[in-house]
Amino acid sequence: MRLALLINRSAGSFRHLVLESTVSAVMRALKAGGHSVELVICGRRNLPVRAAELAARDDLDGVVVGGGDGTILTAIRAGLGRGIVLGLLPLGTLNLLARDLGLPADPVEAARHLAAGSVQEIDLAEVNGQLFAIWASLGMHPWMVRRRDHLQRDGVRKWRAMALAALRVLRRYPMIEVTLTLDSDTVTVRTPFIVVTNNAWKGGLPPQRPALNEGMLEVHVARCATRRSLLWLAVNAALGRWRIERLLRTYQAKTVEVSGHNKHRIMLSLDGEVTVMRPPLCFREHPKALRVLMP
Repeated sequence: MRLALLINRSAGSFRHLVLESTVSAVMRALKAGGHSVELVICGRRNLPVRAAELAARDDLDGVVVGGGDGTILTAIRAGLGRGIVLGLLPLGTLNLLARDLGLPADPVEAARHLAAGSVQEIDLAEVNGQLFAIWASLGMHPWMVRRRDHLQRDGVRKWRAMALAALRVLRRYPMIEVTLTLDSDTVTVRTPFIVVTNNAWKGGLPPQRPALNEGMLEVHVARCATRRSLLWLAVNAALGRWRIERLLRTYQAKTVEVSGHNKHRIMLSLDGEVTVMRPPLCFREHPKALRVLMP
């Protein structure tokens, strides 16, 4: 294949990996699979433009994108993975989509798997026209992510920033009351958070999706009225027992609408990137809309 390797130099893994040597090793691994590889390195701000430029080219078969889940979402929104095949190089903190695809956490080893991989089609999801690949959340979580990002900009390390942000949000403990329309069924809930996943989550923390092309949304609604019950849910989730009926209600649907919010705007986190939208929030699936390199 004729590949481009697009590296986000701001990716979290470069806090402990050396950029030049890591990229060189990845290039060698891809070329060892018989592919020609063109290298593009850019920062976070230039990433959307560079990804869109690569997506518009007709002399490439695929683009391998190095970064975290936010980087991959930027690449998808720029058009990669539709005509041109998208490869994922895990260089972020959690790398949830790369884990779902079965890629190892080490970027050089992941490149070896991609070099011998095949093209598969997996689902995308959207809310109000905004694509996401893994999950969307509203309620406590996006507030926590936004606070974490502010702390990181002040120089606090990511995991410490996340812990401090979680403590602040837990102290406030905001609740939301919304109406969910799940295909043709309607339910009103009062909850600290809602998570909508593109296909079903399984396992412990971080959870994984064993199937990526079932064309189904899964909606998780926390049934935690107190901080104590929320902490108990977190403990059980860490042990892989987060599907506890009295603490978390799960629904499946092909379309989901979130309405009835008492504010004009709702903050969401899409694959870890915070955005603000006007309700109602209309979620739907795009079955097999993303072409990826699968190990």
